[in-house]
Amino acid sequence: MRTVLLLALLPTLLASAPSAVLREVLHPRADLPAFRCLLPEGWNSEVDNAGNLLLANRDRSANFSLGFVHSPDPEGSIDALAKAILASAVVKPWDSREPAEISGHRGHRYTARVRHTNGVEVRTEVVLVAVGADHIAACSLLLGARVSRADETSARLMHAAVRLLPAR
Repeated sequence: MRTVLLLALLPTLLASAPSAVLREVLHPRADLPAFRCLLPEGWNSEVDNAGNLLLANRDRSANFSLGFVHSPDPEGSIDALAKAILASAVVKPWDSREPAEISGHRGHRYTARVRHTNGVEVRTEVVLVAVGADHIAACSLLLGARVSRADETSARLMHAAVRLLPAR
């Protein structure tokens, strides 16, 4: 329900924002499938050593990680990948698991509270969807304890607006 509300509000918010405030980011650039997302002013983007796109607000209290994992059985591997991503979660691998999709590709959304090795607890939402016959798309949202309400709202709107471009 929350995703439906965010998606309903997104066009209004994006239409009211000046065009110079939002920046389109495509990842990866070289081959498709690819993620497409819109970053508000003040958000940073970089690609890590593993090839994931990392997005963060100014104080890094809201972060994204977007990437693809090769898998010979994407639909059958989603839960195992979620467990690996959330390996540092306290007690169980995730708090909730529900159906989710990105651009019509179906999978699941996993939520958990993850405690990092430095003791900081982060609210995490990971959406994993099967893409084609041999890939899983991973879109992770991490919200720190000090994230402001405005930054959390922006992050959730961005998360809801992430799209997958079809393979050509």
